[in-house]
Amino acid sequence: MRKILFLCCICLLSIGSTFGQDEHFTRYDFAPTFFNPANTGNFYGSFRAGILYREQSRVWFKAEDINPNTSTQGTSSNYTTPTLFIDANFGLGFSAGDWTSFGVTIVSDKAGDGDLSNSSYMLNAAYHWSFDKKRKNILTFGAQYGRNTLTLDPSNFQTESWFQTGGTYLDPIQLINPMTGMPREISYSFSDVNAGVTLKSKVGKTNTLELGLALGHLIPSEFSFQNDSSIMVQNDIDMRFNAHAQYTFLAGDGIALAPVIYISAMGGATNIQAQLNSAFRLNENTALTAGLGYRLGDAAQLLLGMNYGTWKVGIGYDHTLSGAADANSGLGAFELGISKIIFWNKKPKIDPVLLCPRL
Repeated sequence: MRKILFLCCICLLSIGSTFGQDEHFTRYDFAPTFFNPANTGNFYGSFRAGILYREQSRVWFKAEDINPNTSTQGTSSNYTTPTLFIDANFGLGFSAGDWTSFGVTIVSDKAGDGDLSNSSYMLNAAYHWSFDKKRKNILTFGAQYGRNTLTLDPSNFQTESWFQTGGTYLDPIQLINPMTGMPREISYSFSDVNAGVTLKSKVGKTNTLELGLALGHLIPSEFSFQNDSSIMVQNDIDMRFNAHAQYTFLAGDGIALAPVIYISAMGGATNIQAQLNSAFRLNENTALTAGLGYRLGDAAQLLLGMNYGTWKVGIGYDHTLSGAADANSGLGAFELGISKIIFWNKKPKIDPVLLCPRL
């Protein structure tokens, strides 16, 4: 009985924690505008589009550990997070060397057996202020505005009777629609505003230093839901703090290294990860990329990829090192990212010139 009560408490805490936190990634380089809106337009080209897909599967416990008479082998939860972004640069600025960028960021996250979903649609804008005409030092201010929608299907939750009867549903926690008497989903939408700033500076001829800071959920939001047992659950959308620092330098002929650190904090939870990325140039248009990383207190990271022309492809894998490894056998998350930069060169418009036939 104590195990059952303990698991119920864990489930309730997990629900509240998931509502109160945002998504995190290993390959943040394929979701730059999600991490900081000031990354909008932070590339050399006209248009850029990218997608990052993250999938994680967890097996938290086995049912026979709760009730030896059960025949079920366990329960598992899948976590999937596809992210899409598109941004473009425009030659609009108050002085020479400045430019303006606009874009769209879409995130759709689904977590756990309760099909907890978080969908975000954001419009991005950024202004790049160049300290010099050669754009060696650039300060960028970015902002995002959009809508977030949280949905939850309570009918998928497993309660105490589920464990005691070996997987037979007798009294699942459900929200009841008073009009139909059937379970209904929880859904909540709120407006969202994020802002950020980045500083990109060229050090010497080949090295680059980049610093960034962003604040998310600047509009205070909260929501609550109540089930058929009159249990009220209150959740706050806490402000999110993101920061990163990256230094890129040449380590040899055709070899570049880029140590980077990402820091996120939200609702009392802190996520810190450090990575060492590298690129090995094969020819003028192709480079192989590889890297190692570590998420503090959680997982080791492996990063592989390739840059071909204006295409960029990368994969990431998290190997769990924390106590959660006992539940998921060390298997963390897999990520796949693809991005493309497009150059749009306008044909010059030349006014016709009439030549004198006598010349």
